[in-house]
Amino acid sequence: MKHFFWLLLLCLFLYLPGQTNLPVFDRDEARFAQASKQMVETGDYVNINFQTQPRHKKPVGIYWLQTLSVNMTGTADQIWAYRLPSWLGAIVAVLGTMAIGTLLLTPEAGFLAGILLASTLLMGVEARMAKTDAVQLACLVLAQFALARVWMNTPARRNDLVFWAALGAGMLVKGPIVPMVCGLTALTLSVFRRSGEWLKPLVTKEGIALCLGITLPWLLVITLKTHGEFWVESVGRDLLAKAASGQEGHGAPPGYYLLTFFLTFWPWGPLAVPALWLALKQRNDTHVQFLLAWIIPGWLVFEFMPTKLLHYTLPVFPALALLLAHTLRLNKVTGALLFALLVVVALGVPLAPTAIFVLLAPEGGVGWTNAPLSILGLTSGLLLLGTALAAWQMREAKPHLAGLVFLGGLVNFYAVAFSQILPETDTLWVSRSAAQLVTPYRETCPGPVTSIGYAEPSLVFYLGTDTKLASDLELGQGCRLVLLEQRTATTFPPAAERLGSVSGFNYSKGNPVTLTLYRLN
Repeated sequence: MKHFFWLLLLCLFLYLPGQTNLPVFDRDEARFAQASKQMVETGDYVNINFQTQPRHKKPVGIYWLQTLSVNMTGTADQIWAYRLPSWLGAIVAVLGTMAIGTLLLTPEAGFLAGILLASTLLMGVEARMAKTDAVQLACLVLAQFALARVWMNTPARRNDLVFWAALGAGMLVKGPIVPMVCGLTALTLSVFRRSGEWLKPLVTKEGIALCLGITLPWLLVITLKTHGEFWVESVGRDLLAKAASGQEGHGAPPGYYLLTFFLTFWPWGPLAVPALWLALKQRNDTHVQFLLAWIIPGWLVFEFMPTKLLHYTLPVFPALALLLAHTLRLNKVTGALLFALLVVVALGVPLAPTAIFVLLAPEGGVGWTNAPLSILGLTSGLLLLGTALAAWQMREAKPHLAGLVFLGGLVNFYAVAFSQILPETDTLWVSRSAAQLVTPYRETCPGPVTSIGYAEPSLVFYLGTDTKLASDLELGQGCRLVLLEQRTATTFPPAAERLGSVSGFNYSKGNPVTLTLYRLN
């Protein structure tokens, strides 16, 4: 129980900063949040739409969770209400990882694995984004916990229901990923054991019926309502397209995730690789076999999928954290490897805030756009470096205190980065700046705002569902507010009143952008 309490407290320290003041991220978070917002506005909880366009790439689970959160908090216009499911999903995934570690290894190893997973950079990001991945991870960890119980022959009442409920919830949140990872794990373990008989306790009529009861009702309704278009879009144009080629410009060759692993699993990446190597030497150990079966097949599938995004390998992170915790508990990670971690921290931490705060200027050049924030970022990075050095000095005499000191520095760095530096870096948040520019003029000109040449989804979330994303100026009557991207060759009437402009960097497209606000009467 004490491990549960301390790990929950750590998650609160790691994941709460920035939840309320981080602006809306483009593009996935903005699309998910806006679609959920429209469900609340219309009361239609079956169809998924972004403005007038159907959004059938993912099932409805995450939208239901977000609309539930919004209805409970009564804050449909605040992004933090849509992030609550991801925040809770990340915490459940961390605590579930600890439970798996306690079952497979020891309570101490499970607790350490929870700490390692919770403090990775990718988990910190996903816990703050209103999309599917953190909730999907929670479902996966629960399913793998049930699978681990069967693998270790641990008696548990209605373990089959836990397994199938987690599979059904995972499918309703993000389709086939949870069943795929669990299936590959079970298949690989059956190869290790040269039999699939051990899976029999999970294959029950009640469990399968529960899974179907979770997934089928909405699938049947959406199939009828869209005349099958949901399957054409979600399977044909999304899932199969990602498997066939790099979708939406996100293609990369195999090895991409191995190279980016040191960023996504930061700061523990340098230790996880040798931990995996040491685990391969223990592949006859039943406990280690489960973790290897979780990691290797799933990782290979993600590597050979043409479409690649940084967060796709998140489903194997709990197993990597468990393996690393296992090797650390056995003192298999040497001082040289700890020194490698220190080198990464020493180089990465001061450079990370520099990359964030030495921003691209509106003209495309590099400049110090906000000196106080730059200083804050570098100070936070250097403080983490100092705590790492202190931990290094006391590693032999007081290893637990050394770990606590380093973890404290890491918590401080995340808190400063997510709650202060990123939210205040206006250059990155063009839509927020545009909305702030528009707000004073909405009372006298209350109609829908038109944006020409700038069509990021976050602008719709900030300005309202009726925001018009256009490529040219349309004729109309009455007072209208129009945002014009400066590179757009649109001619305005001479009577158009210029009200102001905002500049920033559109990170979704990788180019600077300047929006000018006009009032047309």
